[in-house]
This record gives sequence, C-alpha cells and structure tokens, in this order.
Amino acid sequence: MIKVLDCTLRDGGYVNDWNFTQSQVGKIINSLEKSNIDIIELGYLDKKRGGEGNSTLFNATSSIDVILNGASSSIQKVVMIDLFAFDIDKLPKQVDTKIDGIRLAFHKKDITDALQTAKKIINLGYQLFFQPMVTKTYTDKEFLALIEKASQIDIYAFYIVDSFGSMS
Repeated sequence: MIKVLDCTLRDGGYVNDWNFTQSQVGKIINSLEKSNIDIIELGYLDKKRGGEGNSTLFNATSSIDVILNGASSSIQKVVMIDLFAFDIDKLPKQVDTKIDGIRLAFHKKDITDALQTAKKIINLGYQLFFQPMVTKTYTDKEFLALIEKASQIDIYAFYIVDSFGSMS
C-alpha cells in the first residue's frame, strides 16, 4: 500500500529555522487535511533545540498536542526524532498524546542503539517509522541485514531516502 507523507513542517524548517507560528501550522495542517494526505510529519522532537511555541522543533509531546487541537483524527500524525536527540524514557505512552508515530532517524554506526530505541518506542504504543540515514554508505549486504533486523521488531514503515540530495 502506498501512503503519502508530507514533511513540510519538519523539512521546511531547514528554510525558516523551524519558525512557524501557530496560525501558519494550523493553516498548513488544514490544507493537508483537505488534500487527503495520509501522514503529516509535524516536526522534530528534540529536547535541546526544541521549544514550546511558534516552532516545529518541540521539546515535549505536550507542545505538539497543542498545535493539533482541532486536527482530524483520521490523518496519521508523526514526529521525527534523531537518535540521541530526545530521551525516549521521557516519551509518554502513545495513548496519552495525539501523535500516532515516531520517525526514528539514525546513522549506520548506531544501528544497535537504534534497534533498542525502536523497541522502546513500539512498546509505548507508537507506530515506528525506521529511517537509516546516509544509506549510500551501506553495502547491499549490510542494508539487507538491517532490513531483516528491523522486520523482527514489528516496525510500521522502513524508510529509504536520499541524504543530502543523493542516493545510490
């Protein structure tokens, strides 16, 4: 099944330093809902860089829940976490937030930690979107081994994306 994920609120932050007003976020979410987007990526969950308003860099899930007041419950809502940028032990259970899933991004050298963190996120009830970064550094054998390991922990989706505009 193909699903469309919009990452305007996260990836768009590279253009405006994640400075989105509440009004802008609301308008973007409303437009995406009208466009029948399947999944909205709301931004980054990042304890050090995140804030509590007018940004899509969030320091806690409670900051994310505020921007989702009035948002459709039929669209999946996810947030990205770069491995080690947020203490997963401080992540609430999924039923206690409006976020459906976590997109976990990690580097090749951190595969073991990423798999352990992924299990914790899944155990909290979130859909896990698993994303190795800079995939062009993997051999085919390494990449297939990672896919095999990831498939054993009940992930929701495995991402294969470009890094810095390139992919092999």
